[in-house]
Amino acid sequence: MKQLRARLFLLTMLAVIQTHVYSQKQKGYHLFNPAPQDIMREFSIDRPDVTESPITVDAGHFQFEGDLIKWTKASGGRAARSIAFFNGLYKMGLSHSWDIHIGIELYNIYQNPDAEKVDEGYGTTTVRFKHNFWGNDGGTKTAFGIIPYATFTAGNPFDSDVNFGFGFPFSYALNEDYDLGAQPQLDFIYNGIDYELSYFQTVVIGGPVVGNLDFYLEGLAVFPKGDAQFLADGGLIYNVTRNVKVDVAANVGLNKPAPTRVYIGLSFRI
Repeated sequence: MKQLRARLFLLTMLAVIQTHVYSQKQKGYHLFNPAPQDIMREFSIDRPDVTESPITVDAGHFQFEGDLIKWTKASGGRAARSIAFFNGLYKMGLSHSWDIHIGIELYNIYQNPDAEKVDEGYGTTTVRFKHNFWGNDGGTKTAFGIIPYATFTAGNPFDSDVNFGFGFPFSYALNEDYDLGAQPQLDFIYNGIDYELSYFQTVVIGGPVVGNLDFYLEGLAVFPKGDAQFLADGGLIYNVTRNVKVDVAANVGLNKPAPTRVYIGLSFRI
């Protein structure tokens, strides 16, 4: 039943997107008729903050966003830890306002509180779609989108527990340099018997620091079935070129149930 629900969720999304992409073939650029390089949007990424961007990848173009390395310490004092390598999102623009993301946790090392390795290997596989409702091409102070997703926790989509949900990214241009963002998200987490509802909310502000260097500061609150988690996030993003960015960031747990993460990432598009 758990696998059937997630597969029906994905099949429904694929049907909706296939219909939408086909209808847009006569309206402009799409997966098989890529947008020319000289009219592509400003490079917008979903990382390193938790708040996603409501802007989609240009039609027919590929984009990668991922952690080169990420260290995570679970909640509490002496807690389990993990080190992740090359976990990322592989994105493709399907039409003017739709794209698809495949999230792959390529290699992870899991440690006990004494930093001794207890397991290693491939993590989860996630399938996401993003739809932009407005603001994709600028011209408005706000932009809004939706990101439905399904995560296969054992990696194998055909033999795995499945979590799924919906994120709603929003951005507001404070002025020419600084933007305010927010994202409410509903997550349905499988507990081995049934699904539990978890909710999180973010608020983020970001913009340039000096030259090609940008910053962001973010607040994150997570409300699962158990204890709420509160985190303060922040990071720096260096714009190497128009199509390449690198970043360093951290999520700092503010209460006992919240984890802490530190990571370095890379994003590019072609």
